[in-house]
Amino acid sequence: MILSLENLSVSYGVGPAVSGITLSVAPDECLALVGASGSGKSTIAQAVLGLHRPQSRVTGRLSIAGQEMAKATEADWAALRGTKVGYVSQDPYSACDPLRGVGHHLREAWHVKGIWPEPGWAEVRLAEVGIAEAPAMADRPPHAWSGGMLQRACIAAAGALTPPLIVADEPTSGLDADRADRILAAIRASGAAILLISHDLGLVRRHADRVMVLDGGRLVDGCAVADLYGQARHPATRRLVQALAAPALPPREATCRTPLLTAKRLCRDHPGGRRIGPVDLTVRTGEVTGLVGASGAGKSTILRLISGQDAPDAGRIDRAAALRRPGAVMPVFQNPAASLNAYWPIWRTVSEPATVSRRVRRSARRDLAADLLARVGLKGADLDARPGEFSLGQCQRIALARAIAAKPLLLIADEPTSALDTVSRAQIADLFAALRDQGIAIVLASHDHWMHDRLEARAVDLN
Repeated sequence: MILSLENLSVSYGVGPAVSGITLSVAPDECLALVGASGSGKSTIAQAVLGLHRPQSRVTGRLSIAGQEMAKATEADWAALRGTKVGYVSQDPYSACDPLRGVGHHLREAWHVKGIWPEPGWAEVRLAEVGIAEAPAMADRPPHAWSGGMLQRACIAAAGALTPPLIVADEPTSGLDADRADRILAAIRASGAAILLISHDLGLVRRHADRVMVLDGGRLVDGCAVADLYGQARHPATRRLVQALAAPALPPREATCRTPLLTAKRLCRDHPGGRRIGPVDLTVRTGEVTGLVGASGAGKSTILRLISGQDAPDAGRIDRAAALRRPGAVMPVFQNPAASLNAYWPIWRTVSEPATVSRRVRRSARRDLAADLLARVGLKGADLDARPGEFSLGQCQRIALARAIAAKPLLLIADEPTSALDTVSRAQIADLFAALRDQGIAIVLASHDHWMHDRLEARAVDLN
């Protein structure tokens, strides 16, 4: 076996994050771990890579490519990473040096092992994963890349030294379905065994050999992928599968809706001569506008323009006077962990928008935060916890709760469900529908066609 875990447990402080995990991955096999946000999927990935938190306690047996790692030192882990096990992070922005070109990230995979590849090697690998204009893009820092494009670069870096095992933590969360399939197919074609952590059951069904289900930090179900949609043996599995077929929302009555924002011939130029646009769109109250397009088509760029974070190079944007109120336009960013203050307890983060124009007592802020967190599916969350204590999917819901706290007229959401499991995704879709029906305008950029269809989004195609 390339990977073998026996009775693995990881504890942070008081209680275990995961407990009694036993699994194995054979050469050339893809094993998928699925489960709700916060169920422990990323904790297992971190343990397999020796990247668990310093204060954590890890017990049980862990073997990678025949090497026992249960009592390994940091030097042992450093020698193993890259050569025996590659890693595709759930958050590509945090995986890259923000001040260096992305090509440096790929070359560093070799340099840390004392190997210097041929000139142009990084650019070739970027082109292999579908990055257009790879030589120019390699010199640009991460913030100049879309999330999906940057994730593809990280996938190229993970396989730089052809390790026999790749741990892929939500590797396609920022990619459209076609490109996600091609990327997973490319990883599988490399011959590496894969521990795939994903909430995308469609992707799992198409590419994994076996699937195991986590619930509350324990493995509760496991089967061949072909049996996943059959008679599920555990309620957690049934919840995940049934959420894919959530009943349609009731049809909405046609009404006359007020335009809040109109963009005409909107364009944004990128270095190297690439232009996004021209784009025309009208955003109306109580309506969802969906930006669709392949990874790198410019969805995030257009969101930044209409939210006022960037200025267009051509075209114009007309905004209703009501949008000038602080908090009237609220973004939900594609990278939620980076958008939350790492040092603030979540009650302070979530309730902060409510204090923009008035003083609010601490007790009232905590009550508001608890109510908003419950609305996004985090009822009972520890209000004093910091963002680092939550999974990326949970951080996305915290960011959404913060946006709602401002009572916005326009909500701008960039891939709001990319880090969520199917159950959480259905909850967020219902919440968005409720906000829409309250008259809030929503501009949604997402590869999730299910989300667009469920919200009856008016599509703006950027391909």
